[in-house]
Amino acid sequence: MFYYHRSWRCYSGLFRRFLYIFILAFFIGLIWSTFITLLFDRNDNDVERERSPLIFCFVLSANDRHLTSSRAIVYSWGKRCDRFYFVTRLQNTSVELMMLEEFENISDITSTTINQLTLDVLLYLRKQKLASSYHWFLRASDDSYVIIPNLRRLISQLHLIKPKRAFAYVGDVEQMYEKYQISTSGSVMLFNREALDRLVIADLDYYYNKADLEKGKCLVEMTYDHEFVACMKQIDINVNPLNDNLILSQNLSMYKMDKRLKVK
Repeated sequence: MFYYHRSWRCYSGLFRRFLYIFILAFFIGLIWSTFITLLFDRNDNDVERERSPLIFCFVLSANDRHLTSSRAIVYSWGKRCDRFYFVTRLQNTSVELMMLEEFENISDITSTTINQLTLDVLLYLRKQKLASSYHWFLRASDDSYVIIPNLRRLISQLHLIKPKRAFAYVGDVEQMYEKYQISTSGSVMLFNREALDRLVIADLDYYYNKADLEKGKCLVEMTYDHEFVACMKQIDINVNPLNDNLILSQNLSMYKMDKRLKVK
């Protein structure tokens, strides 16, 4: 009896040592596999980011949104753009935000001025060195949310369609107006550099050359997003070259609340 007890203690001690070694090896393997997974995912993301075209994002923000929506954008999707700025009037609460200095003294942004100011920003970026290496420009407002990985996939698709043409992707802006008479302002819009070139040419022709006055006139008269879209079509910018509505003209909460849209 005593012999068996001693044998059991001997084997149990050996078993415990193997159990401890097994548990230690398991945790080491788990930590190593997690490290390798994170390392390769990071490398894959870096490679994809390097290969994809650079995106310059700017958000037009009203003064009373600096401490709420604007900060939320900075720490969510904004930091995933290749370059990101706010276009808003400088005040104490906005000092920490990344702002385009050229527009720090503008008046407060409203739904009726946001598209005219968008045009000013695009014309400004077209000739600035800080944006010279960027081919795509994203306009949003302070209630927008952009899923950047999906945006990069959209841009990759657009590059396969005659990449030297002037493109603007505006999602369902026109459908919201034509079907439901919803006039949006400040929705997410994507422009390539060729589209900026067309806007500059139309603007210069209207103000200086007096050529194609009807085409350039819409740029100074537009207020809402659907008017901006109609104007871009007049100056030969290809709008929504893909049929997929990957960009919404309103935020998701508005789609759910608006009974005309019948979103379940």
